[in-house]
Amino acid sequence: MKKLGLLAAVACAISFSACNNNTSTMDKNHDGDTTAGERLDHSIESAEDHAAHMKADADKAAADAEANLKKAQADLDAAVKSGDKQAEEAARKAVADAETAWEKTKQAARDAAEAVERGVDNAIDATKEAGQRTGDAIENAADRTADKAKELSNEAERKAKNVKEALEN
Repeated sequence: MKKLGLLAAVACAISFSACNNNTSTMDKNHDGDTTAGERLDHSIESAEDHAAHMKADADKAAADAEANLKKAQADLDAAVKSGDKQAEEAARKAVADAETAWEKTKQAARDAAEAVERGVDNAIDATKEAGQRTGDAIENAADRTADKAKELSNEAERKAKNVKEALEN
């Protein structure tokens, strides 16, 4: 359940960082326009911030789980030393539970790191594709503009020729 919640948090963080359109923080050169590059920079910075927070949370959870394991192990050692069989039995169960929790925490941290990496890779790929489409659209518009300019130039030339011919007659 914790793993699912962590993955959902990662997905939300990536989605929010990729969709954030707040121009006040994205407009790096303060010219009033937010370029695609500024949006990309902002998305990357946001993703890095979220990843850093998630890593810190995962590291803290792993450290807490490891501390709980060490405490349970110390309790077990004390129970064995005292010879109390009931305390030893309870301490062995606590150690087993703590080991399980520690392993789950480490696995959740690895899964979260992989999910963040996949999310960042997907965001980069999407940005590359959007940049390519934008470049293609600009190139297409430039071609159409050149064609239209040539057409207008030819038409102006034709009209000038007609005027010249009319003046000669």
